Amino acid sequence: MKPAAKTYARNFGLSMAAYVVAILIIHNVPGIDEMPLWQSGLITLIPVVPIVFAVRAELAYVRSWDELQKQTVLEGVMIGFLVVGLGTFSYGFLEGVGFPKLDTIWIFPLLIFAQGFGRFSVMRKYR
Repeated sequence: MKPAAKTYARNFGLSMAAYVVAILIIHNVPGIDEMPLWQSGLITLIPVVPIVFAVRAELAYVRSWDELQKQTVLEGVMIGFLVVGLGTFSYGFLEGVGFPKLDTIWIFPLLIFAQGFGRFSVMRKYR
């Protein structure tokens, strides 16, 4: 494994471990429902901090890639962006006629999944 990949695996893994700990913490805060909104809001956003570090690790890793890797990721990200963007845009119209509301917390995971699928389909072109 290349040094950049090792660094990425370590930093991303630590970020994800911190994320799990943060989720466990916020789900075990007693009386969070009775706290002032600003206070419960701050506590609820604790898991975002490790995700910021995961994004930072991802960006550092991407900067170590060659041009072909960057090109395939760009195409995969664009496919994911367009699929999820068009899907959520279309679903917004459906919500207007009575379809259930889509929680926005699902958009980021959908983007990640869709770009992974997009990247997989783009990589097949180069094999």
